[in-house]
Amino acid sequence: MNNPTDKQINRWVEQISESHRESFDRLFRALYPQLVRFSVRYTGNKAAAADLAQDAFVVLWKKRHELKQIDSPKAYIYRMVRNRSLNYIRDHSSKTTGLEAMEEPRVEMNDDEEQEERQMNLLKGWISDLPDRRREAFELSRFEGLDHDEIADVMGISSNTVNNHIVAALEYLKERHLSYREEENSKAKGYD
Repeated sequence: MNNPTDKQINRWVEQISESHRESFDRLFRALYPQLVRFSVRYTGNKAAAADLAQDAFVVLWKKRHELKQIDSPKAYIYRMVRNRSLNYIRDHSSKTTGLEAMEEPRVEMNDDEEQEERQMNLLKGWISDLPDRRREAFELSRFEGLDHDEIADVMGISSNTVNNHIVAALEYLKERHLSYREEENSKAKGYD
């Protein structure tokens, strides 16, 4: 089950709290890939993100008897991964391996693919330009599929503040996109 419902996650967590290993395995298989992608956005390191997500599940199992007290298990797990990712950044911020400077190999693309990649890179850049908390709320909503209450729980803010962050992010991205389109149209007409 790649995209379980909140109801299914809650049922698994309830079963995990009673030490059902099969439910733990199902939860792990369903959420682990999403949590790794989520952590990579913070760490920039897929191997570290995989370890951090796995570590969160280890802690979840160890604390399984306390899980019945949690209102939103999905948000709880995301918060665990977020906190581990932030700790990883803090602990590794001054360490570099030299691999960061290596370029990825260039793959030949046709014009449509290059245009699509250019637009995706622009969008990623615009998203990265958002203030940190606004970007986090936006990414949790649009890329991780969390609802406002879950995001509020992960970020430790109210759901109204989450809504304000997402609305502001969407307005900013819309403005950037319109500006980009106008610039492209003007270049195409030869006004630039």
